[in-house]
Amino acid sequence: MNKVDHRGLSAVPRAKKNKEAGEVFKKLLKEKEFSQYKLEQVTGLDKSVISKIATGQTANPTPTTLEKIAAALQIELGELTRIFAQSTVQSQHSATNIEPQESVSEIPRSNNSDFVGREEAIADLDELVNKGAKVILIHSEGGIGKTTLATKWFELQGLEYLDLRVGTTPQNLNSLEDWVSVTLRYHFKENPEQDFMTLMEQFKSKLQEHRIGVLIHHLEFALINGEFIKSHNSNYIELLTVLAHQSVQSVTLITSCELLHEPDLIKLKNFQYYWLKALEYKAWEDYFVSFNITIDTDALYEINRAYGGNAFAMSLLSPEILKESQGNLKVYWQDNRDYLLRHPTLENLEKLVQRQFDKLQQDNPQAYKLLCRLGCYRYQYTPVISEKGIFCLLWDEQNERKKLRFLRDLKNRALVKFNSEGYYLYELIRQEAIERLKLTDDWKQSHGKAGIFLSTLISENCKTIIPKITCTKANDTQEQMYLNIENAEIVVKQELTKQETIALEIVYHSMEFYGAGCFEDLRQEPNLLNNVFFQAIRNMVLEYIDCYSNLGIVLYKFALTTHRLGIIDEREGKLIESNKEFEYCQRSFKVSQDFFQTALVIATRVKEDKLMINVLLSLACCHYFRGITLHELGIFLHQIIKNNESKEAFGESKTSLNKALKILTKLPFEQKREEVKKAIHSLEISEKSCCTFIARFLIELA
Repeated sequence: MNKVDHRGLSAVPRAKKNKEAGEVFKKLLKEKEFSQYKLEQVTGLDKSVISKIATGQTANPTPTTLEKIAAALQIELGELTRIFAQSTVQSQHSATNIEPQESVSEIPRSNNSDFVGREEAIADLDELVNKGAKVILIHSEGGIGKTTLATKWFELQGLEYLDLRVGTTPQNLNSLEDWVSVTLRYHFKENPEQDFMTLMEQFKSKLQEHRIGVLIHHLEFALINGEFIKSHNSNYIELLTVLAHQSVQSVTLITSCELLHEPDLIKLKNFQYYWLKALEYKAWEDYFVSFNITIDTDALYEINRAYGGNAFAMSLLSPEILKESQGNLKVYWQDNRDYLLRHPTLENLEKLVQRQFDKLQQDNPQAYKLLCRLGCYRYQYTPVISEKGIFCLLWDEQNERKKLRFLRDLKNRALVKFNSEGYYLYELIRQEAIERLKLTDDWKQSHGKAGIFLSTLISENCKTIIPKITCTKANDTQEQMYLNIENAEIVVKQELTKQETIALEIVYHSMEFYGAGCFEDLRQEPNLLNNVFFQAIRNMVLEYIDCYSNLGIVLYKFALTTHRLGIIDEREGKLIESNKEFEYCQRSFKVSQDFFQTALVIATRVKEDKLMINVLLSLACCHYFRGITLHELGIFLHQIIKNNESKEAFGESKTSLNKALKILTKLPFEQKREEVKKAIHSLEISEKSCCTFIARFLIELA
């Protein structure tokens, strides 16, 4: 480590070059038909690490490096370590000539684009260590960036670190005793003791002498519901107790998807927990920008929320966005928002999620069952669910304390998110949950219980139309219309009310419960024909659609009226009045379209084709009549020799008529389509006639 001196770190003797060991190592690679490049790919080690070993520049590779190479070459660890035995002798002879040791843990040097949004986390770890923490368990769901944060922190501290990989499954845990022995032998150059407790005292003495880091990966594989697997319990507790001892100079960072609840460790004041938050919107933006991805604010917010701010997902998505959508985030999200794991490159992310589900299923079947059932809620519409809404899904568990425990277990594994208002799943987790729920017998009952719970949130006095425009009185009828337009703008900017959203979600759960393909099919369900509550919900939904459609029509009529008033005042030379009328015409028409879109959203959510057709027809008719009106305005402006304004009106007319035609093309109204086509043809004749007149006029002037 080149940073030892000025950071006050203990120096460790550095071994001399050993070309002989390097030659033996290269011969071994040749025998195993491994190139250095292949070894790099299989082990994940940096090429410089392997190169230095092969050339003898690194005479004593770290225990972790040796373990990875031995596993890749499929040889015993002892066979590999014997190659470097001579290096050990040399390092002992040269101990009197001590130099600062080069970093044998090969701390990864991450560039700025790969490490974003973690300034606060780095500062938090600094603070915990400054306050005396010796062991910090970094906790979050998989893929958030725990290991990246830990290695970056060691890098910023200039700390060499020992690498302990717990294992890949609970059934395949690495031996702690072997790891400590190898560390003592090859890192600290000590012959390890045979007795485990004596071995730990020996390890502790070395940590008291040397300022060093320890990184423990994936502790969750050694845990079952927060406690160590029985066969490994005592060894892990002893190791972490040593690492958390007040006298050691080491700092240990542990990564885990599951919280640790061992009483003997929780009580240690130098053992601390750190909850690592997901990467926020701004961090994703910075990362994507570094890859020259074009940012769309709405798309970025949605994609960040859907993937739960997962750092691993962020890194996997970047090349896909560049390849599939030429770096256009909006286009990519439009094509993939319903298929979060569509691309093969995201398979590793999918496996990461599945592994968390599988472990939960093995450790805690009841909590697993709850997680799958929670997939029935659609959190994009109801952002949080209360505790009551969670517990209604545990219909087969009557013990309230156990219900709380199952929910706590999901929180401790970071599989369920929560805030002051309630609980929710990220869409990535929800999609896995709902796929698993479909494979069980709980699908129908989960939706039934969820629908019943949501129905309790509908107030008895809220079974009427929610959206209203406040009518402010004015002395002048025209001013009254202007005020109504302004009030409509305020209303239309609001999202669906909570009552509206809940009503739509009740319909969704009812459709899933009865297996209805659309709202119309659900309304024909015999069991619901005499259900007073459902009939009230039915009326609410239909009234919502009618209400928003009617508001769209009313605002369109306001736009039409102000448009005609504008033409009249224009003819009479009242320019101030006409400009105001044209302005309110545009504003009213915009609000009209927004109301239609809201009605369409509701109709789409309940999969009601007839209602969608009615809304679309009303919208198409408004575009059609607006196109006709603008056509008339264009002719009038041409007559008073306002040619530029006339051309602009003709252009807007064509846009409106084409929008009407586009909508009607998807609807079964042939006669309406023909009317629009005739209107477009008539507009083209007018445009051509006006252009011919202008050309003649210019010729005469010349």
